Amino acid sequence: MDDHSPALVATDLAHSYGAVRALDGLSLTAERGEVTALLGPNGAGKTTAVSCATGLLRPDAGSVRVLDTDPWRASPEHRARVGVMIQDGGLASGATAMQLLRYGASLHAAPLDVDEVAAHLGIDEFARTLVRRLSGGQRQRLALALAIIGRPDLVFLDEPTAGMDPSIRRRVRELIRGLARTGTAVVLTTHLMDDVVGLADAVRVISRGRVLASGSVQEVVREHRGPGGGVTLRATASGVAPDAVPALEQALHEAAARHGARLEVSSAAAADLEAVLLDLALMQFALSRVVRKGFTPLLVPSMAKEYCFIGNSQFPRGREQTYALPEDEVYLVGTAEVSITGMHTGEILREYDAI
Repeated sequence: MDDHSPALVATDLAHSYGAVRALDGLSLTAERGEVTALLGPNGAGKTTAVSCATGLLRPDAGSVRVLDTDPWRASPEHRARVGVMIQDGGLASGATAMQLLRYGASLHAAPLDVDEVAAHLGIDEFARTLVRRLSGGQRQRLALALAIIGRPDLVFLDEPTAGMDPSIRRRVRELIRGLARTGTAVVLTTHLMDDVVGLADAVRVISRGRVLASGSVQEVVREHRGPGGGVTLRATASGVAPDAVPALEQALHEAAARHGARLEVSSAAAADLEAVLLDLALMQFALSRVVRKGFTPLLVPSMAKEYCFIGNSQFPRGREQTYALPEDEVYLVGTAEVSITGMHTGEILREYDAI
C-alpha cells in the first residue's frame, strides 16, 4: 500500500434512487493527514457519496477507492481501518453510554484508551445514562467516540459538532485537528462555517451530485468572486486596547476609502461571542455547585474571575487567601478558577457529583 496516495479517490460516481439522480459524475479526493470538508445544501449528494465510500451503497457507475481498496468488496480488516460517524446512526439504545463505548473498543485490536476518550469528550459525565435517554449533543459525542476509538486511517464525520455547546465543540475541533496531525484522513460534512474555516485543509462544494468547487478555503473563496468581480476580505485584529479602538477604526476607514472599498467594523466577532458565552457558562456552572465534607485549605488564586464567594464571604480578584472548610458544611464556589488542596475545578465538581 502507498501511504502517500490519497485516502479517498472517487471518480465520476453516479447513483440514482429511482428517478432521482443523487450523484451525477462526482469526483473528489481526500488526502491522508488532512481534514476535507464536504459542503452543499440538503440533497446535494453528500450522504450518498459517503455511503458509496463506506461500502453501504454500490454506485451505478464510476469508481471509488478507499485506502487503495474498493469499499464494496472490502474485507473486515479493511473496514476496521475506516471510522464512520453519522447522525442518529443506530446506536444501541438499551446500553449505557460507557458500555457501548467499551464494546466498540473491544472490536478493535489496538483501540484508543476508552477512559481518555470519554474524559476528553465529556462522556464520563453521562457514562451510566442509557443511550435512549441521551440528548442530541450527547449522542453526537458518543457517536464521534465510537468512530475514532479504533484508530482509523480514514474517518467520515457527519455534522460532528451539531447540537454541542461551545465548550464541547471546541474540544471536538481540537480532537479532529489532532487526528489529522497523526496522519488520519478526516472527511467531514457540516453546515457550520466556523468548523470549515477553523478545521478544513480542503473544501469540496457539492451540488446536484457534482463537485462545483475544490481547493483550500482561501482558494474556493477567492475563485467565487462577488458581483462585479469584487472580493470580500475579512480580517481580525487582536489585542487592541479599548481606548485605541476609535483611532484604529478611523485609520481603517481611511485606508479602505483610498482603495474604493466599503468597510464594516465590528468589535464583537463570532469568536469573541463564543468566548463570552464560555466564560459566563463556566461561572454559572460553578455557582450552581456545592462543595462539602472538609476540603482544606481552599485557595482563591489571583487569576480568579473578579471575585469568589465562599459561603457568605466574598473575596476580590487578585487576592490569594486560604479558607478552612469545616467538616460537613456546604459552600458555594463562585468561580471556575478555585482550587481545593491542589485539585482543579473538574475534580472538585466530580467530588460533588460523588456525594
